[in-house]
Amino acid sequence: MLDDTHRKLLDASEVAQDLAKLHEYVTCHDARIEIALAGSDARCVLLSQRELDALERAIEILSDTENVRHITEKLAQLAAMTTAADLAAV
Repeated sequence: MLDDTHRKLLDASEVAQDLAKLHEYVTCHDARIEIALAGSDARCVLLSQRELDALERAIEILSDTENVRHITEKLAQLAAMTTAADLAAV
């Protein structure tokens, strides 16, 4: 599991200068690096392929439950009852 010692927040200019070093750090430590632009609250994250695979697998496992299937069915039923006119009114 990732702890705060392997999380960093960097400005995009720092990332551009040191991408090879950051790649090595992230892949060796399964670290996460948040990347920000000056003056923006938006972030993106650089993370290892292994961590991404683990996160995707966790989502797959957690979404494969009876409750999720029930909700999905209900949403599909609601979508089937919704007309183009309903959507245009939104």
